[in-house]
Amino acid sequence: MAPLIILMYALFASSLSAGKYLVSNASYMFVVGSRFTIAGAILLTYYFGWQQKRIDIRKLNIAAYAQIIFIGIYTGYMIRLWGLTYISSTKLSLFFNASPFFTALLSYLLFHEKMTFKQLIGLVIGFVGLIPVIITGSPVETEIGEFFFISWPEVAVLTAVAIQSYSWILMRKLVKHNGDSTIFANGATMFFGGLLALTTSFLFDEGISAVKDAQAFWPWLFYVVMVSNVVCANLYGYLLKHYTATFISFAGFITPFFTALYGWSFLGEHITWHFYASCIIVMTGLYLFYKDELKATPSLP
Repeated sequence: MAPLIILMYALFASSLSAGKYLVSNASYMFVVGSRFTIAGAILLTYYFGWQQKRIDIRKLNIAAYAQIIFIGIYTGYMIRLWGLTYISSTKLSLFFNASPFFTALLSYLLFHEKMTFKQLIGLVIGFVGLIPVIITGSPVETEIGEFFFISWPEVAVLTAVAIQSYSWILMRKLVKHNGDSTIFANGATMFFGGLLALTTSFLFDEGISAVKDAQAFWPWLFYVVMVSNVVCANLYGYLLKHYTATFISFAGFITPFFTALYGWSFLGEHITWHFYASCIIVMTGLYLFYKDELKATPSLP
């Protein structure tokens, strides 16, 4: 596997572990708001300032942008970071590695996109593969409450995965069909979604005053913004010029292993056999889901 692909997912995994630290140091609302407001401001400044681009507001699909802002960024990340407050970064990473299954299911249900029998089998196996890690809830998770055998933090994160998958479908339509710039679309949705979260934080919790250790919080927040929202996003675009999107998505399965390593090393997270069992089953489902497309993947340089 190409070193740059490994580097990208290693960096992305580190941002998940850093996110776990951030929600232990401040309100999850403030983390979401500050992260996305800063990230959006950076992207928009680059687009309008450095690239000196212009947009025609009349041609924008306002309804799609509003959905991504309110549902994808604001709602999705608020419940995701709330869930991360109680579950491990390793479990979060494994859950989000199932996003291709959610995307395929939503595309089938909402947009009537076709799904082969092999993809359907892979999808079912992938969801079944999450069961071993779901049943290993920590005491902190179960104290919050459960929905059948799934803790509410797990329900929140799985809901966030589905929401993010839906927003990526909308984003793909904006970029591919409407011809919008990826940088502008990401920047605008992040900035306004972040502002909503910041407003919520200052209205309903302590806002910036909830930060326990400012000297550690801000450098780590800036790290997450630069790694996840700037470096990985642009590196992904570069890699798409050399590899298929299918191959890059499938390679993303290495992310939970990096997250497990970081979580064990820096956060003291305990990794049980359930995690590895889920990884093997989910990877089997992903392989079946992508099998036909992987055959068409070009030779690696």
